[in-house]
Amino acid sequence: MILLVDDNTELLTSLSEFFSAYYPVKALTNPEDALAFATANRGLIEVSVVDYVMPEMSGDALARELKEVDPNMLVILMSGYVDFERVEPLLRERLIYQFFTKPIDFDRLMRSVDTAVKLYLKKQAL
Repeated sequence: MILLVDDNTELLTSLSEFFSAYYPVKALTNPEDALAFATANRGLIEVSVVDYVMPEMSGDALARELKEVDPNMLVILMSGYVDFERVEPLLRERLIYQFFTKPIDFDRLMRSVDTAVKLYLKKQAL
């Protein structure tokens, strides 16, 4: 399952429609709701695609919480505001799997999600 979290409902709807042709998808606008959903569905979410800048909680804070729920879950962070000095440590710590800038290249994101799902399933099989 793919968990999508973004406070931009228009982008969230587009991403949800795009990914739902290939994967089960849960799309949420609120990070707290996403965390509650992830906790209730522990082990069922392979990949989370999370916006970096949201009013309730930052994407990196949500990524940390999601990794506590399921350390094998892969988190892809996306943002319209590029601050590589803040993103690079998240990649180095393996807190996030990849970072995408908005506007999102859906095909590139799909390739990343496909690879991330395969990595998740491989980790689960070990």
